[in-house]
Amino acid sequence: MGNGVTNWVSDKLVSKEGLEIVERTPEDFLVVRSKNGDTFLVAVLGVQNVIGLSDVEPLFAGATKPQFVVNVPSKTLWSGAAIHHIHAASAAFGTLGDVSRAADIEDAASYRDKSMGFFINAMSQHSNVSSVSYIYESVFKVDRKIGASLVVAIINTYNMSAEDVRNAKAQFGHFDVVVKSTNYGSITNQAEAAAKSMGAQALTFGELMGHLAK
Repeated sequence: MGNGVTNWVSDKLVSKEGLEIVERTPEDFLVVRSKNGDTFLVAVLGVQNVIGLSDVEPLFAGATKPQFVVNVPSKTLWSGAAIHHIHAASAAFGTLGDVSRAADIEDAASYRDKSMGFFINAMSQHSNVSSVSYIYESVFKVDRKIGASLVVAIINTYNMSAEDVRNAKAQFGHFDVVVKSTNYGSITNQAEAAAKSMGAQALTFGELMGHLAK
């Protein structure tokens, strides 16, 4: 967790996101002043592969705990175990842009990705779903009351292509369903065929809701 990464994040939060860094704690957490004048602590990680429980646990082990955890590079996946630990500690996680969005709300630690929050709530409230848990920040294990559990990957794309599906497979590994995060655009026939070749299905949100009932 070298100072170099923390320095870089500090510079970017000031120059790119327009936030104020008041100071640093002895733990090397950044004290960020939000738009309303409150301050919150941001911990910086520099994990390249997948952010695991062992990466985030030490951040919350001391008396001073961060309200937000950011990782560089931003494309690194957050494991479900890491996410659950952060949320259990009443903290938030995300990208530099997410830090800025968290700074806009009253309680930065309560920040959650709106798009994923929508999907989690919708899936959790489905009559045939008993629980939803994170595998990665946009991949979920959905346990059904009737029927096998499903791994659902949500990707941000306008027109889902075969390449989108293959990229999701390369990034996340196995999934049963790949879903488009927006209601706009479409799913191409090639995307459906690519998903089928992996033993998966490419669905819209509405189709996913119907599929969970089966």
